[in-house]
Amino acid sequence: MSRLGMLYALTEAEVFKLRSVPEEERYDYMLEEIEERLFGTLRSCELDKAWEGIQYCLGGGQWNEEKIVPANIIFGGEVLAETDDEIITLKNTNDVKEIVAFLHKNNLQEIIRKNFWNIDNDDFRYKDEDGLEHTLSWSTDILPFYENALKEKCQVIFTVDF
Repeated sequence: MSRLGMLYALTEAEVFKLRSVPEEERYDYMLEEIEERLFGTLRSCELDKAWEGIQYCLGGGQWNEEKIVPANIIFGGEVLAETDDEIITLKNTNDVKEIVAFLHKNNLQEIIRKNFWNIDNDDFRYKDEDGLEHTLSWSTDILPFYENALKEKCQVIFTVDF
């Protein structure tokens, strides 16, 4: 169980094709078609296991899956696929625009520093100095990734396998 999170910027055509795949096959399709092409490009943002800490910090230390900024920056959004083992959520182009505006006004690293110690979950295994540094280091590419997605008029999916 890797729990490695990723963000991918998809064109409208790519989202349409992903939606055309039956929900129970979408994660495998994402791995084979989307990840194969986009991993390591400007249209991907690797989050490692830090995505979970970032998500908690965006909620002030609480888990929040709302479909609005800031909760949808990582995990939240429209659910495209969800099983016990994996999830894919989608942020549309309007969401991407709102996320970029929010991140320009609010420094993500400051949000993490402010809220990391407020994470209220005994199951969160990384609540120590190393976990904070790990979360901060993996969060640095999020704004440039979203800025590029906005520039290219892309939607964004978040993916993770549990």
